[in-house]
Amino acid sequence: MQLAQRLRLPAVLCSVAVLVCALISHPYANMGISDDGPYILMAQTLARTGHVAYNGWAAPMLGWQLYLGAAFIKLFGFSFTVVRMSTLLVAVLMAFVLQRTLVLAGVNGGNATLGTLAFVLSPLYLMLSVTYMSDIFGLFAVVTCLYGCLRALQAPTDGSTILWLCFAVATNAIFGTSRQIAWLGILVMVPSTLFLLGRRGSLGWGGRRAHGGLFCWRAPSQPWLERCSSLPACSGSSASPTRSPSI
Repeated sequence: MQLAQRLRLPAVLCSVAVLVCALISHPYANMGISDDGPYILMAQTLARTGHVAYNGWAAPMLGWQLYLGAAFIKLFGFSFTVVRMSTLLVAVLMAFVLQRTLVLAGVNGGNATLGTLAFVLSPLYLMLSVTYMSDIFGLFAVVTCLYGCLRALQAPTDGSTILWLCFAVATNAIFGTSRQIAWLGILVMVPSTLFLLGRRGSLGWGGRRAHGGLFCWRAPSQPWLERCSSLPACSGSSASPTRSPSI
């Protein structure tokens, strides 16, 4: 039992369960599903040109989701299924992180595994895991940030606490580019963690100064947000694919 916990076998089991169940469903379709068709074409454009070109359909920023999809296209060639496999990869990783997050939150190993399986094997999660929608990517950003915040709360030293806070902010800032609401991790979870640490007196002045630097992510993200707000997709009009704004 101790060996299994040390090797994180329950979390690995959750990840494998997602992968097996998703592949059993034969998620192969050379057509768009829900809204992911235009997103997949954006990833194809990024792989071909090196630029993010919004085609007037996407409301989410998509961000790193597009770069991951473009990487899969570069490695395996273009098809709708290849791009969707990038979402399945994130869904598998999310199952692992979710189980570990529940354990850190104080849930015992068996219940954490059961709760994770109940979540990741639900019809909605499995369906979204084999599309190129932004839901799984955004959820991954939130869960990863929560994991970092819990590790910060349980860290034995101020130095490790600050490192885990930086991890939470960095991952949420990057992964949150797929779906803007995922940035609530930085705007809500991290400040809440700092509040709890401050009440315990376990974060000194150096940690509070570090907190000010954690919000530097807003500077590079602001131009992107302003660019997105001016796209035809936000105003309800259509845009020609040949003249779509690019970044």
